[in-house]
Amino acid sequence: MLKVLGGYVEESGDYSTGAGLVIMPHVLGSSSVYDMATKWEAVIKNAKNVVFWATDPIVTNQISSVPPTHDGYIGMQELKKSGIKTYSVNVMANDTARYFGSQNLIINPNTDAALIIAMCHYLFTNNLYDAEFIKKYTVGFNKFKDYFLGTTDKVVKDINWASKICGISADEIAKFATTIAKEPTTVLIGRALQRADHGEQPFWALVVLNAMLGHIGKEGLGFEFSLGYGADGALDKIAPVLKGISTRIDSKYEDVDGAPWKTTKNITIPSSRSIEALEHPGKEIDYDGVKIKLPHMRVAYLASGSIFTRHQDVNNIVKQWRKFDTVITAEPYWTSTAKLSDIILPVAIEVERDDINQTGPTGEYIVAHKALIEPMGESKSDFWICEQICKRWGRGEVFSEGKSELEWSKEFYTDAAEQAKNLGYKMPSFEEFRQKGFVRFDKDNNDTRFYTRLAAFRENPNKNRLGTPSGKIEIYSPTIAKMGYDDCPAHPTWIEPKEWLGNAKKYPIHIVSPHSRYRLHSQLNNSIIRNFAEVSGREPVLMHPNDAKARGLNSGDIVRVFNDRGEILAGVLVTDLVKESVAIICEGAWYDPEVWGEKSLCQHGCVNVLTFDKGTSKLAQSNSAHTVLAQIEKFKGEIKPITAFSKPKILQSL
Repeated sequence: MLKVLGGYVEESGDYSTGAGLVIMPHVLGSSSVYDMATKWEAVIKNAKNVVFWATDPIVTNQISSVPPTHDGYIGMQELKKSGIKTYSVNVMANDTARYFGSQNLIINPNTDAALIIAMCHYLFTNNLYDAEFIKKYTVGFNKFKDYFLGTTDKVVKDINWASKICGISADEIAKFATTIAKEPTTVLIGRALQRADHGEQPFWALVVLNAMLGHIGKEGLGFEFSLGYGADGALDKIAPVLKGISTRIDSKYEDVDGAPWKTTKNITIPSSRSIEALEHPGKEIDYDGVKIKLPHMRVAYLASGSIFTRHQDVNNIVKQWRKFDTVITAEPYWTSTAKLSDIILPVAIEVERDDINQTGPTGEYIVAHKALIEPMGESKSDFWICEQICKRWGRGEVFSEGKSELEWSKEFYTDAAEQAKNLGYKMPSFEEFRQKGFVRFDKDNNDTRFYTRLAAFRENPNKNRLGTPSGKIEIYSPTIAKMGYDDCPAHPTWIEPKEWLGNAKKYPIHIVSPHSRYRLHSQLNNSIIRNFAEVSGREPVLMHPNDAKARGLNSGDIVRVFNDRGEILAGVLVTDLVKESVAIICEGAWYDPEVWGEKSLCQHGCVNVLTFDKGTSKLAQSNSAHTVLAQIEKFKGEIKPITAFSKPKILQSL
């Protein structure tokens, strides 16, 4: 729709992996974080150790952008039965660590880069690293070596240095490094790791650490970015690939109304810089070697997503939001963003509309979505809404191409059926498919049964060059060096975060915001499931017993969590699963200010009221959600009813 109307401001990257998506092409030659994942079967067959580094796959495997089959849990069940030793490097003993009985390395938040660099130092000085792998498959090791040996800055980055930063003993670091060097190891890297100030560094450092270990590309070993999400790593099926509506405008409409989509160019900004653009239109920022001029945005069209929950520094969003001339939200629910919009377009949910989809990532099922009831109230499907808007501009057929939603579904299904013939399947007619509700593809793809990331590169690095300038893993990047960024040097580096326990004075608690097991980001927070998650009607805050005792707090108390950016209420859960001076508040709680449209106490516990809106570095400009200090105290004010899920007063119905 937006393309048909002539262009728009779009995002590059995403909030989940924004820093990783920018740094990894410089290191591995591809975006990497969403590449095909190493198979669980290969891991279980070959690994003696599996390391969960800043990841919680028992929780995050619930997350899927398509209908899920949850086959990733089969792999995790097999891993548990295998007896393979597991480790968890994290700020708390999370659900995954407890499920596997993992050995925990509980470190201070945002200090992973220091730990990893010290482990590299230890491997090198104790001759535990794979010098042959480094020589054959990487470039730039000597410059990184000079850094961790202290040749360049006179600071030796050894395990004693890291121990003081990370809050674990040097002996613990040494034993861990020795074990994973001497035994076949797979390291599962969590996306949370790069959602922090200078978040590019730990991702880069972990690739380098794995290169020094020398396991990369061996069947089932090395590192993996995707095994914690969306059933990646399950056995693939031989299956067709379902298509969707393309953003390409059909050539037969090239002369309609001057065809603005042919001459208008979208403006692209990093995914988490939208509010900065509102605050400073025309400002020039660095991004991955280029300069980007932030646009002057006047109209917002938001579809089924709540920026007041998703984005950092909510009170600043409230302040900048008024700079839009008009905010239009297409949404099924009364989110905070919907409440702070000028025009609401109510959207039909899955059971109110027709659609088609495919399970992922194995592709095992194509699924029919059938309208079971008529859309409630004035709700309409996104397709209907977009088509009607385009019609008002005389471009309705350019958008729909003369097809209804059901006709589009049939077209996609027919295309998949043609693919299926070449794969040895005979799919039922579209009408039969709609009647049954799904088609299953049951042939296992044995060609990918033991697929391993970078196996082909290891086998023949000349024939299977990486997409980096050197064709190898770049431990030192001349490309990044030329950019000259002070906050992203040309090799993995420990850079102190803006806020961390090493500079905590006014606000002594580091807040970390992982995924909740009770929802998908903010989805389902307005459902009955909320009753199983909340403490005293508020988002829980997990606190160490010593921190709670020092503040006179007990489980069930309602507390005020605050810093200079804002304040929220939360319900206390006292537990030794979390590290002292660290508190856990899951992301995704719906924003609920006492006073709408003002800087105000969030009564419900939206953690992004506390976070700051700063890019990870000049390289990626992604979000730093896990870098935040705050104070916690017992709330002494009036406990007011939650309004996050209630209907607002509507001034005018169109």
